[in-house]
This record gives sequence, structure tokens and C-alpha cells, in this order.
Amino acid sequence: MKKEDIPMDPKRVVILDDEFDGAAIKTALQVLAELANDDKNIRECVLLIPVKGNLQHTTLSAVLGENATKPLSGGKSVRFGQCSLRLETERSFKNYTKADAVLAVYADQRMMDSVDSNGNFKIVICVPHIPEAVEEWVRTWNPVMPGQQQTGAVLIDNPIVEAALESITGRINLGSRILNPRDEEAVKDAFRILRAHNEVEDPKNIRAWCIKNGWDSKGADEAMKHAAKAFNLKSKPSRYGQHWADNILTQWMNKADK
Repeated sequence: MKKEDIPMDPKRVVILDDEFDGAAIKTALQVLAELANDDKNIRECVLLIPVKGNLQHTTLSAVLGENATKPLSGGKSVRFGQCSLRLETERSFKNYTKADAVLAVYADQRMMDSVDSNGNFKIVICVPHIPEAVEEWVRTWNPVMPGQQQTGAVLIDNPIVEAALESITGRINLGSRILNPRDEEAVKDAFRILRAHNEVEDPKNIRAWCIKNGWDSKGADEAMKHAAKAFNLKSKPSRYGQHWADNILTQWMNKADK
């Protein structure tokens, strides 16, 4: 991969390990080293794996070598070019874990949700344990993928639903990992209004859009759940609370037309 093929901000890369021979992990480390070398503000890097046992007798341990594997397993940092590299597992990793870059190895969707909930990283590199494990993350972020041309991704098919999501996002507290009661009621009502006028969308698309637009994965899960419940109603709802203006659907339609 050429460095100029990697976007400046945000820097997200996925490297698929189809052969399970460690080549993808080696490539991921090389990409991280190149990106860190280009940005002098990258000084602390995290190697994120499911469990500490993944550093024993695996392709990862073979690529890293004993000189790096042993101190990492013992909780120590190792030199990585101009940076330091330390180990985190799913159990120790938090949404407030501080570092400049993260390399997630043997990753799945749950691990990448945790990464998305952390706003500290300038570089995110993902090596899934199987390609299918991070399909939703890839669809959400459209990261650089070696060997494939990057194209623009459209997450929401219905522009009126997207206009509604923009309104919802503008009024809820994105600083909270989960929706507070008032925000939750507003979200429920918005989806019920959409369903009442036959404006629907795949709930999975809504989750992806929310995450890409600043929602925590837990809040995005709630949005997906409420959307699915509203859109699957057999009959149109006739009541939808007092959280939105009477002409809110017209506002969303006008916004969608622009």
C-alpha cells in the first residue's frame, strides 16, 4: 500500500487475513509504522487483542517475535519506530484509554465498537480474525483496504430518513453512551412519525449512520432497536408524543429535497 492512498483524517485501514499466515498482521504493522513516521504527534500506540493468550503460539506472536511478545505480555511497552507500543485486551480496553493509534488484531464487530467509542485515536488499523467479522464496521467507515479501490459509501437509502436522523442527532446528548429518557422518547417518536408516513429504512443502516455521525455504539444499538420496532408495526401509528413540531415531516422532506 502506498502512503498516499491512506486518507489524512480520519485514518482507518482494514487489512484482511485471508491466508491466516500472519502476512496481514505484518502489513498492518508496516502501515502503522509509516503513518506514525509521517505524523510526529503519533507517539503512543496500542495493540488491541481479544485476550492475552493471543500472544502465545499464534501468527501474531510469530510476527512480533519473542523480544516484543515477552515484555508486551508482562504489561511493558516496547519501542516501535519512533513510538511506544503497549498491549490492551478487550477486558482492559476502555472508551477513555489514551493513545494516538490502535492496531486491533483478531478483531470482530464488538472490538471495533469499543474502538469507535474511544475518541482519542488518530489512526485505527483493523485486522479481523475473519473478513466477515467486521463487515458492518467496514460498511460504516469505508476504510482503506489494500488492493481495492476506495469508493464513496451511501449508508441511508431514504433521504427523508437521513434528514430525520440529522435532526435527532442535533438534539440528543451525544456525550452520553446511552440515550437519556427524554432523548429516547424523542428517538422513538421520530421513527413512529416516519413509519406513519411510510418512510422506512433498514435498521442496520441506521445503526451504521449513527456511529459514523458521532453516536456511541450503545446509543446506535438503541436507535436501531427503536427503528426496527417502529418500522415493523403492522398498522400506522396515530400518536407519537410531543417531542417534535407538528410539521416536522414536512421539514424533513424539504431538507431531503435540497
